[in-house]
Amino acid sequence: MKFIRQFVAGASISAFGITGLVGLGLAQGSFQSRLPMAITSCGQSPDAFAVSLLCKRVKLEHTYNNILNPEGLKGLGTLVIVMGGSAKGLGEAGIDEKAELARVSSLLAGAKAQGIKVIAVHVGGESRRGRLSDKFVLPVMDRSDCLLVTEAGNQDGLFTRTSRERNLPLVVVRLLSEVGTALKKIVSGS
Repeated sequence: MKFIRQFVAGASISAFGITGLVGLGLAQGSFQSRLPMAITSCGQSPDAFAVSLLCKRVKLEHTYNNILNPEGLKGLGTLVIVMGGSAKGLGEAGIDEKAELARVSSLLAGAKAQGIKVIAVHVGGESRRGRLSDKFVLPVMDRSDCLLVTEAGNQDGLFTRTSRERNLPLVVVRLLSEVGTALKKIVSGS
């Protein structure tokens, strides 16, 4: 966690703001969501914690729970699911891949039933793609209302293709430090 705090702080100093925002949904203002908002993980990578820190930095109110269950959805307007697998994170959470996918599937079903908008977020870059992570990325991406990714995680164009195929709003930011500001624009319209 110390590494994440240092990385997020350093990224914010070097390039805070939305200099690299490219987005179908955000640029056109076609996707908006509302508070209250919760952030959770799919894959137990530390990326969800980093997104929570960035949201705190821009004063975007939210709850953070890496093992959120469907009962925690009550009253939400937005569910942010940060995708990326971590074998270490899964071990620390005491959960295996199958149980994690089942937990997130139940969250997605609950969100749909309650009319909660789901924003799928991928910020881990190329290191959070591949065999371990994509099994957590694909199911969430396919059942979300909006995609928010960093350029580094979309090198192969997966998120761009999915956005076009499913007619989903896509927001691409250049730097991790821009994620909180991008979410604030999507969720609160500010």
